[in-house]
Amino acid sequence: MLRSVFNNLRHTLVVFLTIASTSVAFADKTVADLTGEDRAMYDKFRYLFKSDNQEEFFRYAEEYQQDLRKKGYMMLYYKLLGNKGFFALRHNQVYRAIEFARELDNEVRTDGAQEYFYLATGLYADIYSNSHDRVRAEAYFLQALDEVGDRDVKFSMRTYMGLAELLSMKDPQRALHWVDKAIAKAQEEKNVDYLSMAMAMKGYLFFLMGDAPQFYHIYDQYLGLRSMDEPEFNYRYDNVMEVAKMAFDTDYQKAMNKVREGNLQVDSSLVAIRVIAMQGDINQGFEAMKRHYVEMDSVYSIIQSANFDQLATETSLMRSREEAAANKNLSKRLVNWLIGMTAVFLFVYIMGRRRLMRKIWARSKELKQALARAEESDRMKTAFIQSMTHEIRTPLNAVAGFSQILCSSDYDISEEEKSNIQKNLSSNLSQVVSIVNEVLELSESESESQTKAVEKRDFKCNEFCRSVIESMRGKGRSIVELRFSTNVGDDFTICSNVYRLRSALAHLVDNALKFTDIGYVEVRVEKRGDKVEFSVKDTGLGIKPEDRERIFEDFTKLDDFKVGIGLGLPISRRLIDSLGGTLELDPEYTEGSRFVITVPVK
Repeated sequence: MLRSVFNNLRHTLVVFLTIASTSVAFADKTVADLTGEDRAMYDKFRYLFKSDNQEEFFRYAEEYQQDLRKKGYMMLYYKLLGNKGFFALRHNQVYRAIEFARELDNEVRTDGAQEYFYLATGLYADIYSNSHDRVRAEAYFLQALDEVGDRDVKFSMRTYMGLAELLSMKDPQRALHWVDKAIAKAQEEKNVDYLSMAMAMKGYLFFLMGDAPQFYHIYDQYLGLRSMDEPEFNYRYDNVMEVAKMAFDTDYQKAMNKVREGNLQVDSSLVAIRVIAMQGDINQGFEAMKRHYVEMDSVYSIIQSANFDQLATETSLMRSREEAAANKNLSKRLVNWLIGMTAVFLFVYIMGRRRLMRKIWARSKELKQALARAEESDRMKTAFIQSMTHEIRTPLNAVAGFSQILCSSDYDISEEEKSNIQKNLSSNLSQVVSIVNEVLELSESESESQTKAVEKRDFKCNEFCRSVIESMRGKGRSIVELRFSTNVGDDFTICSNVYRLRSALAHLVDNALKFTDIGYVEVRVEKRGDKVEFSVKDTGLGIKPEDRERIFEDFTKLDDFKVGIGLGLPISRRLIDSLGGTLELDPEYTEGSRFVITVPVK
């Protein structure tokens, strides 16, 4: 059920995210990606865009935009709509440009492609600039730059140029700022097209400002770039640069003749007035100003008639931006709410599942531990029975045999033989008693009540060790020397449980004697800080590295032919642990074995 709920929420989240994104899904391409037929169609559009054949351009543009829309090349599609508006403006078709701007804005808004709003904004900026509404034009240019960001470098450079031309008379210094940005960006992108236009625009600005040195400097750079014969070099402002050069060279007549030829791509009347002003002919300048005002009257009449349409368009534009922003904010809120609810559900689900899994893992761990304890208990039981059967049966058989000999009248036994039999009986009975004592010690070492209540008293270390050694004499081979050494005085005392420490030390000495055939067994006492070490080392067989920890396990015997049931070392470790100490095998000692008991002094 939880899985079903989770799947439903996941599908709902996908739907909301799809709605919230509201962007057109398409296999978009840039101009650089076009090949074959696509490239040929684009080249034809660019050719017609640069021509003056309006009828052919608009007919082909309509056909081409349908093809782009069908193929999903949306970036090129939106830019084509914008270029239709620019073409209309270039041919003084303000109304038509407004219609194209409105169409572009509606298309972008309907498709939810907010990243292309800048194209419509830039077109409106050009419309206002063409209508001489410099305040609104500048505002729209700046808005377009904000909207485009770093997505369309060529658009940014074109907008820099538009701002520079717009501010050329009103604020030349700011105009220079924007044209310098265009130059810097063109150099960064290695774009000769925009670099050549930006350098010419900068020369035009210096011409309007009357700054001859700066003009000659940029003019030389412009000529240098033009001399490279780059195919991308743009000659758009070549004529106005030549007019400015003639004027600064005081060749005013040639400059005016060049102005009359037209095709300056800037305000010809303004250029003419500037040349006349440089010449100092006031009357001719006045006549030029009159002609300029007459021309401007016709322009302003067109502008005035277009104002209502522009106002309506601007209102529609602002409304579309507000609606898009509102829809985007609503979508964001819905998505955030859904994501929040999904996160809460997932958190509750995951935490609940983790809590359940922890319980399952804990229970599984307990069951595994219980199973391991049961298996270990069963193994220990089997090992105990086998070991006890073997270790007790052997001495008891010997006791039974010798007892029959002593009690039978069929044997004539001398006193010396009786004495040997009695010794063997005593030895075998001692083995049985030792085995029983080990089992009792094991039981006692595992008793929780015994390990908690440990009676301790002060005793002398050296005297204690000597008594343990004396009790062990005669148990090993006669050729094995039993030694004692110490680095503390005979009056050095510690506080511990004598019985447990004696039992552990006796087990270690007994094992050392049992596994040493020649050499010595040494017990040593050393004081180390607030602890004291009791070590037992021998010159016996030693213990292999892989058996160093296994020997402390219950019923572990490294030599099945030696007397014992494999409980001495495990019992000794438990006893020492109960005293707050440790029992370890020294891995660095290689001449035999060396066991070290470490207990606190107090």
